[in-house]
Amino acid sequence: MLAKLWTKFSYTIILLICSAIACFIIVWNTGEPIKEEYVSITIEKGETLWEISTKYDGHYHMSKKEFINWVEKHNEITASYMEVGKELVIPVKLKDHEMLLASE
Repeated sequence: MLAKLWTKFSYTIILLICSAIACFIIVWNTGEPIKEEYVSITIEKGETLWEISTKYDGHYHMSKKEFINWVEKHNEITASYMEVGKELVIPVKLKDHEMLLASE
């Protein structure tokens, strides 16, 4: 009976297995690598995303508006409501930031 099923549905079975493997790989690779790749900062009282974008100006390659949109999207916040003490990931590469600190 299994031989009959395999003969009749082998392409479907192979497609399902490949799809399951592809889904697993996608889910596995979309974990939280962003925190490992970019700089994390803690929001201080009274700080705005505009001020943060100005502070790190020259260390990212986008406009300030794009910087703010990136931060909002990747941290699931809005610029109008930021919680003091919350950790934010910003679009400044960690390795570039470390080289900057070492040169200071």
